Amino acid sequence: MSARNWNSLPYGRVPSVAMKNYKDLFVKHDKERFQEYLEKVKAGKAKIAAGALLPHEIIAQLNDDSDGGAVAELQWARVVEDMSKKGKLSNCLAVCDVSGSMSGTPMEVCVALGLLVSELSEEPWKGKVITFSEKPELHLVQGETLQEKTEFIRRMEWGMSTNFYKVFDKILDTAVANNLTEDQLIKRVFVFSDMEFHQAYANPYPHRHYAPYGGHFPIYGGGGGGFGGSEVEEEEVLQPRSWETDYQAIQRKFGEKGYSRVPEIVFWNLRDSSATPVVGTQNGVALVSGFSKNLLTMFMDGGGIVNPEDVMGLAIAGEEYKKLVVFD
Repeated sequence: MSARNWNSLPYGRVPSVAMKNYKDLFVKHDKERFQEYLEKVKAGKAKIAAGALLPHEIIAQLNDDSDGGAVAELQWARVVEDMSKKGKLSNCLAVCDVSGSMSGTPMEVCVALGLLVSELSEEPWKGKVITFSEKPELHLVQGETLQEKTEFIRRMEWGMSTNFYKVFDKILDTAVANNLTEDQLIKRVFVFSDMEFHQAYANPYPHRHYAPYGGHFPIYGGGGGGFGGSEVEEEEVLQPRSWETDYQAIQRKFGEKGYSRVPEIVFWNLRDSSATPVVGTQNGVALVSGFSKNLLTMFMDGGGIVNPEDVMGLAIAGEEYKKLVVFD
């Protein structure tokens, strides 16, 4: 490139980040040969590198006009192919928060990971995502191109919170309708949001029970039948129901349909944080707060499993820690 010998560039050996950064120059100075190379990649006769790029970095290229998103499309296909061969993130499902507050990096990561998870799953989960809403829906992602698919996810319905109880209802209904075995059941439900779990969790169906007006039985004199000779009147009392209560009910419902396990929720707050990303647990839920490229790489390499030990290792992986010695 420095010698401006554009017509001799071996495009198949260009690293993924360099391809992303310099494709505009390739189009400008060697358009015919570069487009020929892209057609060969599309036909499976050549390879394009994508290993050093994260999913949201690939879809960010879709806004570039120089190549019409062709490079992003091919690099995306390469990422899906490579991860599929490794069996990573198979039979998982994503709940995508595409509300206005997600603008910026959280939105890009949410859309990219939601789409990636959907494309790595097997039928009947393949190509599907769930809306972040009080009335969640299981959607088949529409579109032929990467641009169309990402736009579909961005335009999905959203709410200020989501009903996880109904998310599991959707999963169970789909499993039963398709006579799925336990091995075919969803392993993990990834929730990509900019909220914490306790903020995002919404249960519009609180525990209902009936109690007498005023908290005690009114006593009426005389009359025919009933307590004190009169009919006892009751009012409906709504009590908030906790996630722990819902999770027990979810486990019971899955058990009644012959499934011994319930998919795990991995709830990831993607909003940038000055603190080190934190991993915690709640009954049936793995909680991740904060975002970094290293954490996303760990997430993808681990097939969606992010544990506290790995995050601790990530936190002390910088050059400034290498000179430290641990004395026991």
